Amino acid sequence: MLFNSFQFLLFFPIVTLLYYVLPHRFRWLHLLIASCVFYMAFIPVYIFILFVTIIVDYIAGILIEKESGGRRKLFLIISIVVNLGFLQILQFLYGQCK
Repeated sequence: MLFNSFQFLLFFPIVTLLYYVLPHRFRWLHLLIASCVFYMAFIPVYIFILFVTIIVDYIAGILIEKESGGRRKLFLIISIVVNLGFLQILQFLYGQCK
């Protein structure tokens, strides 16, 4: 689904409307699911990469909140390296497919 497609023209208002209709405590889950659906509309198998990065960043966020000083920076760097690593792998794989 592209931003200039008819599907997005339907998807975005529905997601936005549901966001404001849902109770505040469920909005994060709604946005997470909507983001995954949007991401899967392009290449569905990439959802596994998205799940891994979501889990890594979630755990890194929790660890950053609990720690102080240099360890916070370490967890941030690990999270950034994992995310950039996945982007590099995808770029390599995409380049091999051409």
